[in-house]
Amino acid sequence: MGTSTAGTYTVTYTIGAGGGCPVVTATTSITITTLPTATITYAGNPFCQNAVPNTVNVTRTGNAGGTYTAAPAGLSISPTTGTVTLGTSTPGTYTVTYTLAAGGGCPVVTATTTITVQSLSTAATAATATPSSLCGPGSVTLAVTGGSLGSGASWKWYSGSCGGTLVGTGATITIPVSATTTYFVRAEGTCNTTTCVSVSVTVNVQPTVSLSASPVTVLSRPGQTTTLTAAVTPATGTTITWYRNDVVVAGATSTTLVVDIDKLGVYTVRVTTGAGCTALSNAVAITAESSNQLFISPNPNNGAFKVRFYSSYQNYGALRHLVIFNEGGQKVHDKTFPITAPYSAMDVDIRNLGKGTYFVMVTDATGEFVLATGKVITQ
Repeated sequence: MGTSTAGTYTVTYTIGAGGGCPVVTATTSITITTLPTATITYAGNPFCQNAVPNTVNVTRTGNAGGTYTAAPAGLSISPTTGTVTLGTSTPGTYTVTYTLAAGGGCPVVTATTTITVQSLSTAATAATATPSSLCGPGSVTLAVTGGSLGSGASWKWYSGSCGGTLVGTGATITIPVSATTTYFVRAEGTCNTTTCVSVSVTVNVQPTVSLSASPVTVLSRPGQTTTLTAAVTPATGTTITWYRNDVVVAGATSTTLVVDIDKLGVYTVRVTTGAGCTALSNAVAITAESSNQLFISPNPNNGAFKVRFYSSYQNYGALRHLVIFNEGGQKVHDKTFPITAPYSAMDVDIRNLGKGTYFVMVTDATGEFVLATGKVITQ
């Protein structure tokens, strides 16, 4: 049957009767139907959603008639013409089947092909930079907010302009930044390139500060001073904060600070710009030189004066005993002072004793060991 020509045939069955009788025959008819042929094609693969032209025709060859179906659902296809409307189709890969009835009790004839509808990218709604402001050169992380990538698409970052100098690819990138710059990002893919969104990174001036002391860093006696100087860049537009032993020096806001024997310690300076950029200087220690001399100031005086005698830090917390005698050798004043610094001030007030010459003696806490002596004149 497979090689028979299509048409209607009469089939006769003949049998001899024998004995001089005539033959016996029986007939029937058989119809052979020609199966239709069908193939389907279309121009191009894949297609982009909302492509131009916005439609594509699936073309069949063979017999007329038949219907088109697509699976899975989501492809916008005409069942009679095979016209695909790309703009309304859900992106994806579809199997398109052309079905043609054969007739004559024969099974239907089908032909299939696949159509891929690729997705479009949508533009980002915003771009962010973390941080968005730097103090001097540094690194920032740029990130996309919103939007979506279509088929074969990626996020492309540019500097200078949209589509300018490529600086990176991805939803999030980390890049070095040395100057104030605006960055642009857009989605670029197989089907479309979106518009850009942008974000700016500000690079502020990073201040510098260097601290020095002149003429000395070691004070040899009470009354001597040295000047700390902060060399600041930029020279203007900064706020200056001084620290002594990590504690803010109240009221000190200029680039210089005069230090005397009562202000020994480790000094640093912090400068801060209007943009909040800050720098801390090197540390400079101002110390005192040891001495066996007793210092009285002012001398002469009106009876109120300060007595100082050097003590090493090992003696901090101990006591000093101060005794004053008049010219006749009589004890007229006796007081004990704690040691808190190399030249702790021992404040004396003998104005009630009247004018004259007095002798000062400093001993240890017990009064047994004399450390130093001196003379003071009250007027």
